[in-house]
Amino acid sequence: MRAVRVYLITFLFLVGAPLSDAISNEEPIDLFASDQSEETNLDSEIVIQPEPEIVPTQVNLRQAGFKEYMYDTGIWYSVQWGARLYWVRDKSLKIFNTSFSKWWDNVTEKPEWNDGDAFVVNWVAHPFFGMLSYQFYRARGHDRWSSALGSVIQSTLFEYAIEGLAVQPSATDLIVTPGIGVPLGMVMEELSEWLIEQDNSAAKVGAYLTNPMRLFVKDRQIGIINPVAGTFEFSGPFTIGAAKDKALDLGYLLFMETPLPLGRVMADLEIVVLDKDFGDQMFFYSIRLDLPSESGFFGLYIDAPYGGVNNVEPARNGYEFSNITIGAKQVLLKSTNFVMSAGLEFALPTAFTDGQDRLSVVTNYRRDLPTYIYQAFTATPYLAAAIWKDAFSLQANLGTDYIFNAENFEGNSFEFRLNYGVAGGVNVPIKLITPTVFMELDGYTLTSDNIDRKTDLFITPGVRFGKRISPGFAVQFPVAGHTSDIAEANFIFDFQIRF
Repeated sequence: MRAVRVYLITFLFLVGAPLSDAISNEEPIDLFASDQSEETNLDSEIVIQPEPEIVPTQVNLRQAGFKEYMYDTGIWYSVQWGARLYWVRDKSLKIFNTSFSKWWDNVTEKPEWNDGDAFVVNWVAHPFFGMLSYQFYRARGHDRWSSALGSVIQSTLFEYAIEGLAVQPSATDLIVTPGIGVPLGMVMEELSEWLIEQDNSAAKVGAYLTNPMRLFVKDRQIGIINPVAGTFEFSGPFTIGAAKDKALDLGYLLFMETPLPLGRVMADLEIVVLDKDFGDQMFFYSIRLDLPSESGFFGLYIDAPYGGVNNVEPARNGYEFSNITIGAKQVLLKSTNFVMSAGLEFALPTAFTDGQDRLSVVTNYRRDLPTYIYQAFTATPYLAAAIWKDAFSLQANLGTDYIFNAENFEGNSFEFRLNYGVAGGVNVPIKLITPTVFMELDGYTLTSDNIDRKTDLFITPGVRFGKRISPGFAVQFPVAGHTSDIAEANFIFDFQIRF
């Protein structure tokens, strides 16, 4: 149920609020009209042309065959692995604590009826994901019987080739997941088709909620519907709009918001090496989605994070789901060498437990306080700006955190923090890998803090490669403040797909 809750929050954000076209047409004051016609051929994959408007409907133009069926089975099996790696909190016990002999013992045992899971997990969450697998096969062009078989295959793969690595397969899940999920998927598919035909915005939102695959699959292409721009992104040619060329050059920042919205899907992982007196490591990871308007001057984004510990007292090893951040930014001014925008984001109290004291320990690493304070709600208005000349750029941020219901941090119901940062970057002229080298300096002053050392400073050198497919690596060092007392260095890896 928790997984379903997070899933629905994400899709409500994606398809609910941004349906109006009014926002996407807003443009900033353009001081130099010539900048709007800039065309930059960033690499051989890029096609310079206007962004086409694609009506977000789902029509399978051809029936998929056996080869496509096996390919799609591999895709969804990979999706299940990714979801498990992202969602499971005690990864060391439920994923990595295995061996070939343990797996063989599990899968050769008769599946157990009483698997120990709660009613909601067995009879709500599992049928929900059985429905999703059925709808995925349907969206990829397979008929109903093949899609129903696909749901059975995916349930079996999950029990024997994913969860079976650590636990004995569950007979309940093997039966209930497709047994309820497939009929539910059929009903929801028909309901979605009816809703999409209605001339009503609320009905169209319902069409995406009842069949979420509409957001991700169109004509066997995997992507995502961008309701802000009214386009199907992430798949097809990489087009350059009026502001995208510069957004790509500036889109490397790790802990500050860039002033120009950039369409992207990003996953990141941080490994914090702690002072020996404090513990071994902290871990942070998240998945982020950015949706820009067609003009590139307005954007929405959402970030779903986890925080975890390894051998840090008194917390038990593992991870906790944390506070989802949603935000929006609007460009205010843009010239040939300058841009400034304003933004507002909210960290929602979506962390649903801290029974193992993980989040209370993680907040000692104070850089991301709004994300990891259990049960807190934070509003963060900010300004972002950038200037550039040829391959060189300089960016800056200034913002404030208003943290409410923050008793789980230091006992105060309200905390106030000032955030500021600056970053410099150089785009190295190597065409095949198009690297960007950068240095980021971030500072946070918690004026409401009970201790004397209210300011934390971090310095982060790093490098990023590519434009559309973009991996990055950086090392962050806490150089002043409370965090520098507990942490030595933070190794950061991320991977972005941009559109």
